[in-house]
Amino acid sequence: MNNHLVKQDKLHTSGTILLNEVLLPILNKYGKVIIGGSYTYNLLSHPDLDIDIVSEDATKENFAALSAELLQLQHTSEFQSADRVNFPHKNPGKRPFGYWISPAINFEDSIWKIDIWLQKPESYTGDTNKYAQELLNLNDEKRETILSLKEELLSKKIYGVGKEFLSVDVYEGVLRGNVITIDDLRDFKY
Repeated sequence: MNNHLVKQDKLHTSGTILLNEVLLPILNKYGKVIIGGSYTYNLLSHPDLDIDIVSEDATKENFAALSAELLQLQHTSEFQSADRVNFPHKNPGKRPFGYWISPAINFEDSIWKIDIWLQKPESYTGDTNKYAQELLNLNDEKRETILSLKEELLSKKIYGVGKEFLSVDVYEGVLRGNVITIDDLRDFKY
């Protein structure tokens, strides 16, 4: 098995343990927990979890309480949050409407970047990845190509929010344009 696939499997196993032993016992108290992103598609190139919590009780008070619980974890080394209910994004179509909580959690041999959105049901948009079904059914060759590209983009610091490429760019390029390299991805993107 390729190194990228082995790394993904190791990250996925570690992420599952982190979720089950540390995060879910806390998060489940605040509403329906929905795990998304690269974890869901077995496309983890780095330790990253995307989590939505959907609840009628998505209030400022519960935002504060959940933040406090996550801050108190022995594993939490960094923390960011934002109230995007009372202080919405300037570009609302790009980001969710809700409370954003983002701890960095030291677990096993990685620092996990966690993005949690606490939202009311009417604000939750569901899985917005138009390639969800295809990503769930990838063959190893396509999975390897996606993981390899993500890893290379990360190493060049051109991958992630506010950078040149996002996961969706990689997914679309590989699935629709048979992209293999960063140059292919740039050509496909433009």
